[in-house]
Amino acid sequence: MIYFSHSYDKLKYENGRLCLSAKLIEAIPVNLQDLSNEFLEYDTEGLFRLPKKGKYIMLLFFKRKGNIFPTLRPYTEERYKYYKSNVGRVFDIIYLTVTTRRK
Repeated sequence: MIYFSHSYDKLKYENGRLCLSAKLIEAIPVNLQDLSNEFLEYDTEGLFRLPKKGKYIMLLFFKRKGNIFPTLRPYTEERYKYYKSNVGRVFDIIYLTVTTRRK
């Protein structure tokens, strides 16, 4: 399982339904200060504040219909080894908050 604090748009299909599972296709160590503001805004949709710098793991997931979405997780060696060893595995997605936005 992987948890998300919000029902981000990147986790939805075109019909608005939430993705309930996705396949982990990569785990990459990154430094937040090396990522563009545009990427960080896309990733968090302004709903979650990340620190200005620090080591994180960029996880890339594949959901049905060919969509790929990233997510960032704080880096620890143990967490990195866990995700790297689970590349190719399908994770159930658990939403802690369902976010609705006005259009």
